[in-house]
Amino acid sequence: MRNIKIVSIYVSYHSDELINKFGSKHKDELVDNVYVINSSIEASKIETSLGFRVIDVNKNVGFSAANNIGINHGQKTNPDYYLIINPDVSLPKKWLLNVINVVNRPIYSDVGIFTVPLLGYDFNNDKPTGVVDSMGVCHTWYGRWRDIYQGMDVSLLNMKREPYEIQAACGALMLVNKDVIIELLNKDGFVFNESYFMYKEDIELSIRTRRLGKKILMIPEAPAFHCRGWAKKRAGSPYWAKELSARNEFKMHLMYYWRFLPYSICKYIYVRFFERFISKAY
Repeated sequence: MRNIKIVSIYVSYHSDELINKFGSKHKDELVDNVYVINSSIEASKIETSLGFRVIDVNKNVGFSAANNIGINHGQKTNPDYYLIINPDVSLPKKWLLNVINVVNRPIYSDVGIFTVPLLGYDFNNDKPTGVVDSMGVCHTWYGRWRDIYQGMDVSLLNMKREPYEIQAACGALMLVNKDVIIELLNKDGFVFNESYFMYKEDIELSIRTRRLGKKILMIPEAPAFHCRGWAKKRAGSPYWAKELSARNEFKMHLMYYWRFLPYSICKYIYVRFFERFISKAY
C-alpha cells in the first residue's frame, strides 16, 4: 500500500471553539499538514498544541476564496490529496485510515473527489443525533439540489455497501485528488469558484470535476459527524442566506444546466420578493 500525503484545510470564521474541540480529538488523524484559514477580523485563538498552521486573512473572504488560499499554501508540500474539512466536523478514530484503504484501490484511479456519510452531531450535548445530515448531494428532475437522506434515521443506512458514484459532494468534508486540483487550475485558474462567496460552491466544484471525466465517490463504510452550523431547517435560515443561495443556484444553472433555469428563476423571485417581505415583517 502506497503512502498518501494529505493536506487538510479548515476555513474558520469565528470557529476557534469548534476547531479546538474537534481538532484536539482527531489531530493525529490528520497526519500531514493542517492549515487553518482564519477568515475572521480577529486574530485566531487556535490552540498552539494542535500544531495547525494558522493563516490570518484579517477579513471575511468567503468559503471559496479561503479554501483556495489553503490549497495555494498546501501545493508547496506537493500532497496527493487535499482534505476540505469544516470546523464543525468530528472524525471517528482511524477514520482517515479507513478512507485511505479505499482510496488506494486501483479501480478508483478515476475518482476526483471522495466523500463519506455525514451523520448529525449535537455540539452542545457532545453526542450524535441519530439522524443523517448528508449522504452527498443530488438534484431532482426539475433542478432542486438537496442533501441525500437528510433527516433519515441512521439505523436505516447500509454502511457495508460498496463505494458508489454520486452527483455532488457536500463541502463539509471532501478529499480532492491533486490531479483534479492541477487540472482545474490549468483550465479555470481556480479550484473553488470565488464568485460563489458561500453556498453551492461545493456543487459547482463537483460539476466541474465531473466534466473533467472524474468521478465523485461516496464511501459508506467511513462515516463522520457534522454539527451543521446553520439552521437545520431552511425556514430557520436568515433572509440573506436564502437569497445568496438562490442567487448562486441560478448562476450555476445558467452556466451548466439550462433546463433547470425555470425552477431557479422562480425560486429566486420567491426568495427575493416574498421571503424578503416576510423577513422585514418580523
